[in-house]
Formats: sequence, C-alpha cells, structure tokens
Amino acid sequence: MSAGFTATNLSILNQDDALITTLAAATAGSEPIYLMLQRAEACDEQDAALGMDEPYIEFGGQEFAWYGHMHAVILHPNRLSVQLDAEAAMQMDDDGQLDVRFNFTPEQFAQLQQALRTTFEGCEYYREER
Repeated sequence: MSAGFTATNLSILNQDDALITTLAAATAGSEPIYLMLQRAEACDEQDAALGMDEPYIEFGGQEFAWYGHMHAVILHPNRLSVQLDAEAAMQMDDDGQLDVRFNFTPEQFAQLQQALRTTFEGCEYYREER
C-alpha cells in the first residue's frame, strides 16, 4: 500500500550549503505531514564513503529518512511519485511508494521542477512526465 498526501505548501530553501525542497500539508494533529528532498552543493570523500553524496529523502520524520534508496522519482503535472528500494520499503512496512499530490500555480510548479532538476542532477531515476 502506498503512502501519500495532498501538499498545500511548497518550500524551497538554500540552507547550510544544501538545496532543501519540502512539500507539506497540515494535519489534524500538531505536526504537518511532509516529504523533504535535499541535496548538498558539494560532497567530500567522506560523504561519498558514507553514501551521503546521494539525494536525501525524508517522509514525515527522521524515522523514514535515507540518502539514496530511490528507484524512481517522477514529476507529473499534479503529483510527485517516488518509488523507494526494498530496504526503505521494509523499514516503512509497505511497498515503498510515495505519492504527493498537489495543485500548485504554474509559477510554483516551475519552481518545484527546477528544484527537483537540481536535486536529482545526474540521477538516472529522475524523470518528468506530462
């Protein structure tokens, strides 16, 4: 069973030498639900040795957070679909499919598109569908 939500907020920040893109929505509880994607501007040999040179993904909290572990990231006109690998899916206790729907303005969508292109530059598993 896939996990997902409808995002009402988009945040794109350059902070601590990293690009951080967050799609979020308010929930009935005190904490919002979110999908955060992050990519450092530069990585050193130690980062690479630890696998931290890959894009970082966090879903709803650090309990579900990984560097890499993504098989597919697909940007559609009204949603972002992420397929995580078997290890991440097992940790989530589901199929590892994340679907974040949204209804952003054309300007917001263009900002999201550019942020994702930067985040996943050089990653063969990122693509865009119309």
